[in-house]
Amino acid sequence: MNSIWAQPPRTVVLTGPGLSREAGFAPFDPATMPPGTSLEDVVTQQGFERDPAKVREFYNIRRRQLLDSVKPSLAHEGLAALDAVRKGEVLIVTRNIDDLHERAGSTAIIHTHGELLKARCTICMKVSERYDDITGAEDCPICGNNGHLRPHIVWVGENPLRLELVYEALSGCTQFLAIGTAAGAEPARSFLAEATRAGAHTIEFSGEFAAEPPSGRSPFAERIAGPLTETVPEYVKRVIAER
Repeated sequence: MNSIWAQPPRTVVLTGPGLSREAGFAPFDPATMPPGTSLEDVVTQQGFERDPAKVREFYNIRRRQLLDSVKPSLAHEGLAALDAVRKGEVLIVTRNIDDLHERAGSTAIIHTHGELLKARCTICMKVSERYDDITGAEDCPICGNNGHLRPHIVWVGENPLRLELVYEALSGCTQFLAIGTAAGAEPARSFLAEATRAGAHTIEFSGEFAAEPPSGRSPFAERIAGPLTETVPEYVKRVIAER
């Protein structure tokens, strides 16, 4: 198996929708769904096959929003600062489909659920950058076939991307952080188990939108509550100062 890093990262960070939500981007929030559109309509293969134009337009709207009015939060910038100080030691694994980690300056990122600013060709299955709308009339920039581009989003029921690299990193890490994602749900639960087996210190950052653990106790060794835009930068400052 080929790694994407020269040495396994010491810190693996899993980020989820709570991080993007605090930056003002919640593409799958029921409250922001267009009228007459359900989550099932836009995150499943069946929904895409039933009405591909509707699905493409949903992601077109989200893509425009991301590019026009959303910026990385202080939490994104804090993680990028940690990456800069600990060059080559930090891997971010994100369920989020936005590019806010990249814009903040983080360098090693795995998007397990796809990327909004990319398109996938259903003929050659290659992925290309996409900043404009996908209308269904475009040529694939790689194979040239017309009308077969779809959003590069992992549909519900499909396998998340590059999990083998994630588990490789977790098996050798010394620290695992979960930020803005449900600690008791997948993939956080399985990632936590692998990091724990590796002897890593585990920390859950529960943001302002997070619910309390059902048992009242986090499965992580440490839980830091509060807005991610405050807790993540504060944590990074402390870690950098201790080095």
